[in-house]
Amino acid sequence: MDKVLLIICDGLADRPISPLGDKTPLEAAIKPNLDKLVKRGMTGLMHTVDIGVRPGSDVAHLSIFGYDTESYYTGRGPFEALGYGFDLKAGDVALRGNFATVDTNLVILDRRAGRINETQALVDILDKTEIDGVEILLKKGTGHRVAVILRGANLDDKITDCDPHIEKMPIQDAKSKLNEKNAKKTADIVNKFVRQSYEMLKKHPINLKREQDNLQPANIILLRGAGKLPSIPNFNDKYKLKAACIAGAGLYRGIAKILGMEIINVPGATGQIDSDLAAKIETALAWTAKYNFIFVHIKGADILAEDGNYMGKKQFIEKIDQALASVVGRNDILLVVTADHTTSSQLRMHTADPVPVLIAGTNLHTDAVESFGERAAASGKLGQIKGKHLMPMILDFLGKAPLYGA
Repeated sequence: MDKVLLIICDGLADRPISPLGDKTPLEAAIKPNLDKLVKRGMTGLMHTVDIGVRPGSDVAHLSIFGYDTESYYTGRGPFEALGYGFDLKAGDVALRGNFATVDTNLVILDRRAGRINETQALVDILDKTEIDGVEILLKKGTGHRVAVILRGANLDDKITDCDPHIEKMPIQDAKSKLNEKNAKKTADIVNKFVRQSYEMLKKHPINLKREQDNLQPANIILLRGAGKLPSIPNFNDKYKLKAACIAGAGLYRGIAKILGMEIINVPGATGQIDSDLAAKIETALAWTAKYNFIFVHIKGADILAEDGNYMGKKQFIEKIDQALASVVGRNDILLVVTADHTTSSQLRMHTADPVPVLIAGTNLHTDAVESFGERAAASGKLGQIKGKHLMPMILDFLGKAPLYGA
């Protein structure tokens, strides 16, 4: 084996659900291809960041790729901005945003505005706003998401979110984390922009039409995850691997870009539940002729779990399994399938539960596990690992791990 295919299924893991016979969506799913791969590999559980830590997707991916988040993580905003096509400059403060729905008191009714997708016209009227001499730039993201950049002098990214991350709460004022002058200035601009977005969006024709159709209007932008462009060691140099990424959503493309991975574009890779998963896998296999490490991100399970749709999540996992049919017989590839975090369909949020991990290939010690699931993986040969352990293990399976000692 000299090729690695790392498939991270966002929010794949879950907690047992009574209507599924006290199984998780992964355990309840019909997944013959994953189960075949389990039988020619080994499984275990992985705490992607650390035990008891409820991770965001950004820090979880960095950790899985072997980067210390305390050293390299500045906020999610820069990853989103890069992933959606921004060219970040020194001094820029990048934030991630949601088009959301609020009432007249700015109480959040829906953080995702009914998962609105057609937002380009809304982005256009807000793009290139200027507040207190600072230019504010926007790019449309996947679905309801948007990337926002503040560009100007004396800006600081050490500010809190104005998104409370839960509904039925008013938007929060961003504040300086360190009571520092430039951070106070930045927070003040963010707060002005958020309120200005409400005034500009509430009567927009798109939102008036959505209200007529009994849909949630996208009448404000919620901002969070402020950060500046971090300096991170190149993945290819770090591991002596030529790496590429296939992902539809901006965050994961942004992480890959900043790590120096090439981005492979796949028609139909939307980053949503309608994404063409088979095309992603087939494209990844085709590009193994050029790259020896390909990261494929699959988003849909997380979206469905955050909407509380556990049956949809089960069906999406079955779609993932079908897309993996072409991988089962490939003996030249080390296949790794895992998740960045658990997403509870009942809580509709990320949790700190460890995620199952599957490593399949040739010349590996197999274990007695016969099905890919949270409880089955707990008895697997890998035991319980942390995200930072995964890349060293991959290098060892490839015969590329450095010798420690004489």
